[in-house]
Amino acid sequence: MKKIILSVSVILALLFSGCAPVGDDSSAAPSAALESAAPDNTRPTIRIQTTEVVIGVGETYDLLDGVTGSDDVDGDITGRIVIEKGGYDPDIAGKYTVTYNLTDSAGNTAAPKQRTILVRETNVMQKPPIRTGAIDGEKKNPPAPAVYGGAWYHKVVSSKDKWVGIETTVTLPEFEIERYDGAFDTSLPADPSFKNLDNPSVYLGGHAENESDVGLSLSRALIDVEKQTLSTGSIAFRPFWRYITDEEQDVGGYDVHDGEYAVSANGNNCIANYHWRYTEYYYLPGDTLRILVYSPEPDKLQLMIEVVEVSALPSSVAMREAYGWKAPANFISPIFRSPGHGTDTDAEFKRVNAIDQSNNEGKTALPTDTEVRNVIWHETFLYREIDGTLYRVPMDESRRGVTSAPEEAYFTVTFDGVDSALGGEVVSIHPGYTNE
Repeated sequence: MKKIILSVSVILALLFSGCAPVGDDSSAAPSAALESAAPDNTRPTIRIQTTEVVIGVGETYDLLDGVTGSDDVDGDITGRIVIEKGGYDPDIAGKYTVTYNLTDSAGNTAAPKQRTILVRETNVMQKPPIRTGAIDGEKKNPPAPAVYGGAWYHKVVSSKDKWVGIETTVTLPEFEIERYDGAFDTSLPADPSFKNLDNPSVYLGGHAENESDVGLSLSRALIDVEKQTLSTGSIAFRPFWRYITDEEQDVGGYDVHDGEYAVSANGNNCIANYHWRYTEYYYLPGDTLRILVYSPEPDKLQLMIEVVEVSALPSSVAMREAYGWKAPANFISPIFRSPGHGTDTDAEFKRVNAIDQSNNEGKTALPTDTEVRNVIWHETFLYREIDGTLYRVPMDESRRGVTSAPEEAYFTVTFDGVDSALGGEVVSIHPGYTNE
């Protein structure tokens, strides 16, 4: 019994002795984990994938698309980015500069980044009503236009009258180009690796004081979008406008026109092309387009293209996929100088499909096996203001003069599936053989 009492006494003595646990050193310095952390003076970073963006009026666009924010301590802080919109309004055409700012949790601010957003007008002019009745004082039955050398072309012209524009709906043709500057791959309709010397085109135009050609020409195009590599040969229809004026020529490179288009001039003869980086303005065989050339104000013209139906031809579908081109979109050119149009001066309008030939303008058309098959002009209208209302007037047989040059036998013209009373026509050009 005494041994038990002694043992308990020893245990109690130990419990109340105040001995510190083994290893405890009350005099040790505070742990390094409790020391004050080093200050965070590193700025966060804003990254913008694309600094220039083009959208259409009314198009929804996420201003944070392709924009990220990061910090060495906070990690991904894209959600903290603050956007200064700079008056940006997607419903109003114009050029806007948007600024991105970012601050991390320590109060460090990123170097601001900017993005340029061009809001482009893409709403093509609505179709005016059709006028089918007689027009007082109208000049009808224009003569066939004179032949101008240097190309194989089918040209349809109006009378010179109070017209203010022309509109057509056209399905772009398939083609085989057989004339190049050197060797080429004969299995391809157009070889991107070699310069072609025959060049299909589909265009409209007018003549008041001077001649204009406005529409689509087969042109070089991107074969590597990421590297911005252009083809050597022409492979896609792209917008152009050629006009003649000695004032308001709008001459300048892409840099002068915000990277949108360029205008060169040889004397009074001006030609403009839209920049090749915009693959949404590449049009291909089988695309159906509403194209119009109209005078929106005195002494001016403008080209508008509305996509009616995207091509389902396997060759066109494959080309867009292989090269990574965007789906075709509506196009509206700048308003350009064309003296006499939209004034009291009588004006003539035209539609043309051609095989243009390199460095051969004004000369004899060269023999070629190049072929353009089935340009489908579904309908064609002339624009005219009557009693204060703008109308579309069918370019029927009484309102058109026609030339197939240099020889009619090398053209096939039919009205299969179209209405000639509404200006419809189907045209093929085959200089390598005649219809006889």
